[in-house]
Amino acid sequence: VGGARQESVAAAVAAGARDVQLRIKGTGAARVASEVRGAQAACAAAGARLWVNDYGRIAVSEGAYGVHLGQEDLAALTDSEAGMEELRALSDAGVRLGVSTHTFAELAAALAVGPSYVALGPVFATTSKRVVAAAAGPAPAAAPPPNEKA
Repeated sequence: VGGARQESVAAAVAAGARDVQLRIKGTGAARVASEVRGAQAACAAAGARLWVNDYGRIAVSEGAYGVHLGQEDLAALTDSEAGMEELRALSDAGVRLGVSTHTFAELAAALAVGPSYVALGPVFATTSKRVVAAAAGPAPAAAPPPNEKA
């Protein structure tokens, strides 16, 4: 196992990253498992934690620290008993769960499954994927909740 992605992970943890989120799209499960295995080895060697986007079963089998789900993936899991079983299997294996959110409704849906963390955003614009919500910038994160005074 090797390649540019594993080298990037190794460079990130060598530079001090304690958490790495691995996002792999458009490839088969065997390739994803190989990529996760290499990234997990690099993270483990540096004492860092690997978060795998979307591939819960592979994250469990390769010993990753956590799984990160976007809203579409979360909805697909929570809309079926098989999906809920997969979420329970993550928890039973000790794998943490992170969920992306863009609205209060998405935040409520995420909190309903008891994630380890929620990502609120987008904060900054990206060209790496299509995002339906506009980037808010960092200011909203510093603002008090709507029902509290500053």
